[in-house]
Amino acid sequence: MTSGYTPGSMPEKDQPGFDQILRALREGLNENSRLKEMPAEEVARELVRYGHLEREPPPPLVAEALEGLEAEEQSLQNEELSSEEANPT
Repeated sequence: MTSGYTPGSMPEKDQPGFDQILRALREGLNENSRLKEMPAEEVARELVRYGHLEREPPPPLVAEALEGLEAEEQSLQNEELSSEEANPT
């Protein structure tokens, strides 16, 4: 079964877009931080199962959103570290 998504393409008309997936992931991670450790296919199912999305998103798009959140989190941690180093208490 294919998801209808290829990297760089737009999701199909009835599938959630990247921003919707990102928002749903943030909500889902607040409730279950283990989503980060799950395969993208399982995360996609969980987002629907727990009501964060109405339709299952393409797993490659979920994986991309997870990577984006991880990079964002890493960036925030780096900023905190550099701020602490600049202002030791």
